[in-house]
Amino acid sequence: MANFDLSKYIPVHARIAEFYERYPDGRIVTEIIRLNEDSGFVCIKAGAYRNRDDVEPSSTGHAFEIRGQGYVNTTSFIENGETSAVGRALANLGFKIDNGIASREEMQKVERMTDAAKPTGNNNGRNGQNGRLVTQSVS
Repeated sequence: MANFDLSKYIPVHARIAEFYERYPDGRIVTEIIRLNEDSGFVCIKAGAYRNRDDVEPSSTGHAFEIRGQGYVNTTSFIENGETSAVGRALANLGFKIDNGIASREEMQKVERMTDAAKPTGNNNGRNGQNGRLVTQSVS
């Protein structure tokens, strides 16, 4: 398990609530930038618009997820990616960043990825990827 305290990270829903309190006519738009059905990789972009009629977003955020990485991502990897992208877009706009840009959901992802990269069983430090040790980075 990763070594950090999840309670110190803000959940995305808190950023969303504060955004709509401050910008009641604002909007948040998401889109899938890349989806690979074979590998289960999805990249999501979110844009936060302060006003309904703004042509360009005031801020954006991106996030990725991989299907099957952790219990929830077996069925909801796109939704998780969308939540993280929204959280980053709102953090980039300055919402609830006292403890940093990363949201609680993103740090839960770090936990999932850390746990997935740990060697299991008697495989000499490999994680079942054709004898190769596979790691992934998260930003």
